Amino acid sequence: MINNDENETRTQGEWTSLQRSAILIVDDDPGVRDVVSRCLQREKYRVLAASGLAEARAQLASEDVIIALVDITLSHGENGLQLLEEVRRTYPLVDVIMMTAHSDVTSAVEALKQGAYDYLCKPFPFEVLTAAVKRAVDRNRFAERVHMLEQIEANRVAGEEHLHQFFVSLANVIDAKSQYTAQHSRRVSGLSRLLAEALELSPDHCDLIALGGRLHDIGKIGTPDAILDKPAALTTAEFDVIKQHPALGDELIAPIKDLAEVRPMIRWHHETLDGRGYPDGLPGRDVPLEAWVVKTADYWEAITSQRPYRAPMPLDKAVRVLRGESGSRIPAHIVETFLEAIQGHPLAVPPLPPAQQQALASGSAAPTQPMKHTAARLASRNDDVDPPSQQPRFAAG
Repeated sequence: MINNDENETRTQGEWTSLQRSAILIVDDDPGVRDVVSRCLQREKYRVLAASGLAEARAQLASEDVIIALVDITLSHGENGLQLLEEVRRTYPLVDVIMMTAHSDVTSAVEALKQGAYDYLCKPFPFEVLTAAVKRAVDRNRFAERVHMLEQIEANRVAGEEHLHQFFVSLANVIDAKSQYTAQHSRRVSGLSRLLAEALELSPDHCDLIALGGRLHDIGKIGTPDAILDKPAALTTAEFDVIKQHPALGDELIAPIKDLAEVRPMIRWHHETLDGRGYPDGLPGRDVPLEAWVVKTADYWEAITSQRPYRAPMPLDKAVRVLRGESGSRIPAHIVETFLEAIQGHPLAVPPLPPAQQQALASGSAAPTQPMKHTAARLASRNDDVDPPSQQPRFAAG
């Protein structure tokens, strides 16, 4: 039996060298450079600074830089997007986080299209800065882990223990990504298993689908926090970034032969019956059962959980919304089997966010009502489905 805590500690030890690598700050404002440097140094990062492109190029050539924080608008007519292009071409392992004024968000979105890892709008809280940097470090840790497994695969020594360590480490990275989705992949995994069992699939098949649910969103390791935690509706450009995560997740695990059967669930859990899903726009007949199971679990978890852009959907409304997908975006028998399976099950209702749990403990809030286990509760019309303009937010899971 493998000790998960021991493996996680060992894995973190293997990756501490990444935190000793340098973070480069490129900004023509010495005050910004000083404040950001001190903030990151308090988090034990090694920090370098540059006021313009020439200094930045010199630092990149001579230092072990892992992340570059680059202001878009520099003095003397220089532009941070130019440095982004050079870094992506010359130093592809360096993640670039762009810094921009609120009025320059269009340039930030363009930077994402050109390969920036994330962007921060000035002035930003220290917590936002450190969270973005930590995610970039986690991404590099993940890439290093994948590279190690490629070597293991090449040498044909990829045993069960190595893969188990990988799964544990990967799941930890996913669940730590956002305060709003901290338990998302765990719950999707549990709901996926519940639906698979209700479909009377074999135990091994249920295990596979549960693993697919656990890893379905690994591609979001490359989605900026500014988009995932945005409290308002996404722009078209931002939603285009969101839609990249299934393909990115598929690409991340493609070198690992042992995960070949999981790839369809990662890549196709946002496809739809009408062929208007993403990333491939597959017709419904080409989407495998496993992907439908994970998609349904993902959809339910997303609409019933707290998100930065909305409160949890009431359960009776959530049932109507899910039924509104039946036959047009998700196979009808999958939807009905799922709704039958969650009756009376603890996974039907997500746990309250920590703030609400504290409010309950202090007696200042009323508990959420559990789902009533009656046919009348689940019998509903499809006349309360949210309009299509809001659907991408639900689909983003």
